[in-house]
Amino acid sequence: MTRDAVDTALAREAHGVLDVYHAVTYLTPQAQEAFRGLGLTRPWSGYFAGRAAPLGAVGGPLVSALFYHFKPAMVAAELPVAWQTATPGQVLEARLLGADAALRALLGDAVSGRELAEAARLAAAAAMACTVPARPLGAVNAALALPDEPHLALWQALTTIREFRGDGHAVALAQAPFDGVEALVTITAAGGERRRSIQARRGWTDEEWAAAEERLRARGLLDPDGALTDAGRAARQDVEDLTDRLALPVWQALGEAGTRRLVGLVRPMAERIVTGLALPVRLPPTTASVAG
Repeated sequence: MTRDAVDTALAREAHGVLDVYHAVTYLTPQAQEAFRGLGLTRPWSGYFAGRAAPLGAVGGPLVSALFYHFKPAMVAAELPVAWQTATPGQVLEARLLGADAALRALLGDAVSGRELAEAARLAAAAAMACTVPARPLGAVNAALALPDEPHLALWQALTTIREFRGDGHAVALAQAPFDGVEALVTITAAGGERRRSIQARRGWTDEEWAAAEERLRARGLLDPDGALTDAGRAARQDVEDLTDRLALPVWQALGEAGTRRLVGLVRPMAERIVTGLALPVRLPPTTASVAG
């Protein structure tokens, strides 16, 4: 394997492990309760306002563009209505409050452990690289001050890294080019998501899904049964490979040893989160280190 292949494999592993720590923001009752405490009681208002809050009180069109594969009408139903209920500053406080309560419940005494404190320092160093041009969500999260508590500093740093990678993923999807619903059709056909779950969660109708399938068939990317053709599999793999390459500045800033150390420290925490929330998630295996 080449050095680049090792690096991109490690970037993919890091995403699969570290994103679980960030996911408490939206998947835990503590986080949902924190958003409801502000009056954000609609089903998706906490998610959209929570992710968008570092940008300020932005509207649906910008958020639709940045979040990429949500149906714009779904975003418009939540924003700017959410900003009439709470300010971005209040939402930022609420998402931190929810993450704090969720992580304490899921990790217990580990929140004050030396391993977590070391992970927070490594993640903070990596997050400093999330200011590369054309990464808006990564950049605005990187500009937020890190909390003093290590478990929250780790959460903020990993949130920044997650959004940085997501910005790169949007670039890769646009280059494919896949629109929002086409991106979901192709990842579902590739086995990375289940249609019955992801379609509803992103707001697309059966008619819109079917129209996307027809567009992809016309481009030779889907076969008549809805499976990816060879060209479709290649196009989808190109998206994943480019996403991994665009994530590399973070991990190159930390170095291979530092990246492996961070992933190794967070993996047991991610396992506890997956178990505690009964998430249908399988953490990626540890990639081999290739010298030279």
